Amino acid sequence: MFTAPVAAAALLSGALLSACSSQGTTAQSANSPVTIDFWNTYTGPLETELASIVHDFETTHPNITVKLVYQPYATELQSLQTAVAAKQPPALAQIEMSGAGTLVADGALAPVSGLLPSSAAQALKASIIPSIAAANSFQGQLYTVPFGYNSNVLYYNKDLLAKDGISPQDMPKTWAQLEADSEQVARDSKGSVYGYAFPAQASWILEARFWQSGVTLFNPAGTKATFDTAQGVSMFNDYKQLLNTKAAEMVYTDADLDQLTDLFASGKVAMFEQSSTAVQSIASEVKFPVGVATFPTMGKQAYSMGGYDLGIFNNVPQAQQQAAAEFAQWWSSPAIAAKWTASSNYLSGIKAVYSTATYQKWEKANPSGAVAAQQLPYAQPEPDMAGFTQIATDLTNAFDATMTGKGSAQSNLSSLASQANTILAQNPS
Repeated sequence: MFTAPVAAAALLSGALLSACSSQGTTAQSANSPVTIDFWNTYTGPLETELASIVHDFETTHPNITVKLVYQPYATELQSLQTAVAAKQPPALAQIEMSGAGTLVADGALAPVSGLLPSSAAQALKASIIPSIAAANSFQGQLYTVPFGYNSNVLYYNKDLLAKDGISPQDMPKTWAQLEADSEQVARDSKGSVYGYAFPAQASWILEARFWQSGVTLFNPAGTKATFDTAQGVSMFNDYKQLLNTKAAEMVYTDADLDQLTDLFASGKVAMFEQSSTAVQSIASEVKFPVGVATFPTMGKQAYSMGGYDLGIFNNVPQAQQQAAAEFAQWWSSPAIAAKWTASSNYLSGIKAVYSTATYQKWEKANPSGAVAAQQLPYAQPEPDMAGFTQIATDLTNAFDATMTGKGSAQSNLSSLASQANTILAQNPS
């Protein structure tokens, strides 16, 4: 779990709360009533939880009304871009991490740091876990604030692994251990159970494997692909080796990992990787105890990070921007951020959250959260650059081709790099 030392956490919490109390410099509480639209992707229980937290904000900020507006996850970025082009954006929106940079490049977002007093902006940025502060910063400014994050973890069937003498304390930390354990499960079950399973179409997992192998995806300028290396070839071949030994299964066209979850629930797979926020849905589908372990590494500590940022838009009245900034700062206070984690299972980007009683109570009931929290300081999001969506699709296709014997890892990665360079040239940053 990520924890700041208690004294430091208290200091950060105090600084942020002090900054919140000085938020009167926005003078919003003294202004006329203002309503802001807050676009988000939640329905069902999470919609209810978000509405409850928003109600708390409105109770303590009686002149600000926050109107929750649902947007489908799959089309939210496109809808935001359309609204921006029409100069009718919401004041505030939950933004998938990989889309924030695109909106910044479009001039759609107003930097949060520019809407707060200097001292408050500095305190806010200092309160954020560094890896997440970097993901919320563009052009040297804090543009967005943390909304909620997840990281892929290793789910495992405790009963199956116990039969092979693999206890929770023995869960693989490295790829070599994962290979050995997977082969043991397959061997002991006489081929009726795969030790491990993975998807062909999950670019975020492959990106993390590149990072773990010491491979950067692109040069610093974002103009050239740099994953066509010996380490990248080795990473592809490590997966292929698991298939060759029949210790693992690959599932096709399963970007959401639903098919993997079904295989796991049926007892045909002992281990697989999935988002840390999926633990409750997975546990509800199985009839055996589910364990959660850290994402095994191929070398370096590097993990995938997904989730959402909270952004404020240009081309809305100044009073709405200031109200949105006040909400963003309030949302980032440890007490409120901890409440959202406990409600949603999304991890907070705020350091001091991990010392709150609310988080610690949630952690005891949701140990997978603690596992994912350990990874956050070493986690990074998908590249946020024009053309990357197509490159990510091409990456999974190259991986799929290698796994199914349609070309070697070297030839497929070389072809992928060439395709990526063409896409980057067509989408200059």
